[in-house]
Amino acid sequence: MGVSIREVLQSKFFKDYYVIAGENGLNRETQAVVLFDAPDGYKWFKGKELVLTTGFFFKDNTELFKNVISFLHNKNSAAMAIKKDRYLNEIPEEILNLCDDLEFPLVVVPYNVAWIDIINAVNSIVVNRYITRLNDANFIKKNVASNDFYKKIENIIINLSKELNSPISVRDIIDKNIISYPTNYKSEEEINNLSENILFNYQKEILCDKLNICRITNIEDEKSWIEMIIKINSTPVTKIIVWEEHRSIDYYDLFALRLSYTLLLEIYEQIYVMNSFERKFYDDLIKSLFDEIFDTKEKLVKVIKGMQNFKLNIDNKFICIIIRQEEKNPSFYTIREKIYNTLLLRIPKDEAIFGIVDDNTVAIVKDTSKYNRNIIINVQKELNDLLINIENTFPGNGLKIGIGNVTDDICFINGSYIEALRAIEVGNYIYPKKKIISFEELGPFGLLRLDNIHKKSFGRSFNNLYPLLKEGFNEELLTTLKVYLESESNCNIAAQKLYIHSNSVRYRIAKVQQLCNIDLDDPIERLKTEITLNFMELFK
Repeated sequence: MGVSIREVLQSKFFKDYYVIAGENGLNRETQAVVLFDAPDGYKWFKGKELVLTTGFFFKDNTELFKNVISFLHNKNSAAMAIKKDRYLNEIPEEILNLCDDLEFPLVVVPYNVAWIDIINAVNSIVVNRYITRLNDANFIKKNVASNDFYKKIENIIINLSKELNSPISVRDIIDKNIISYPTNYKSEEEINNLSENILFNYQKEILCDKLNICRITNIEDEKSWIEMIIKINSTPVTKIIVWEEHRSIDYYDLFALRLSYTLLLEIYEQIYVMNSFERKFYDDLIKSLFDEIFDTKEKLVKVIKGMQNFKLNIDNKFICIIIRQEEKNPSFYTIREKIYNTLLLRIPKDEAIFGIVDDNTVAIVKDTSKYNRNIIINVQKELNDLLINIENTFPGNGLKIGIGNVTDDICFINGSYIEALRAIEVGNYIYPKKKIISFEELGPFGLLRLDNIHKKSFGRSFNNLYPLLKEGFNEELLTTLKVYLESESNCNIAAQKLYIHSNSVRYRIAKVQQLCNIDLDDPIERLKTEITLNFMELFK
């Protein structure tokens, strides 16, 4: 996005500036305006600078003047602008000839102009030029519908690519859409791999921390690219990649990136608001699915036809996921926006829909077609990150996630919903420390109905253990019994876990058997006792 010296001098601000040598080099491009303020300061120029100087270091040192001009030319700097009337009444003829030979512009600056005004003027030329080009290109074209957000994004990317003279790819992190200019410059697989996991040694250079702009350089082949991540509510929604295979992005290029970031952020915020509004209607749809109102896909199709951007393929297999909080917390309905803000940006709409089912329950109906095998395991892995984000938003809510089984027909997702609920309810007692529980993990315990469980459900096992609840040392005896059974009735292993002597374990187990009249040598009795201990909280 550099600007030529010719273009700079043609602007109104620079009307009193004039070229005294090197006029054939006016097409040189500048990417920054810098000051030359030390005799050896030129050694740290990197190229494409418009160098401002009073000429103080050259007034009695023509040789230094020549060395600086030659160095700047070799570095591909843009030009030197000098206040000739401050220390140099005349520029030596050999300097003028050198600038002409090298086609390196030497520009005279008016005496009273402040350096900062020159810097701001050049910066303004660059910014205004990009804005003018965007307006001329009309990135929001008249033939683009107001809600055709991805077309607007594409137009911005095309104009940015032309401005930077570099290929650009955009990867939508949520919906996985990919836009590239030139089209198909990189394969989708290559972009996805690069976006999700960098598997080589690389160096990261922060170019703008506020806007998440950085340069990634592959240490092995020294190839580099610019990454710019757009976030909404601190959640990444899209990644822009500027490929530096033809040229390196420079100072003024960042102006274009910042302006594009602002435009794209506004569009993605509109997408977010639109999606948030649309997904509120999924509450009723999900409840209808759970109530088995749609007994055929034909009935379901009629309803979803009226929903914009409904992207699920209802012919795929689905699974139900339940997020439940403890009842003491505020109703999810009263913090609906917070719920949707948390989930909306983390659940791709082409993979799942979600909605509030009751005060304490959010349900997610998720497409499982992307999993070749181990569906439950893969879903659990994905939910680990989601749970972390939700817990950060709702700390102390006692959140648990339940996962049902896969259903072949979305119209019968009700079964998976019931399984997900049971995974939480029963799992709370079998796996009290687990926060994500699948119905599959319950095994035979999945057959239990907690709303029907009472003391008689456990028959003699519960009756036999009941004396422990009255015994003065019941907590010690109950803990010992539980650890003993978990240790496969091995007193030595149980003693190690309890940090006591094995004889103490034997004594306590003998006392339990005496009090409760339980034969712990009987495998059936051991199983019944272990089940009872897992559910003992229900009967306190």
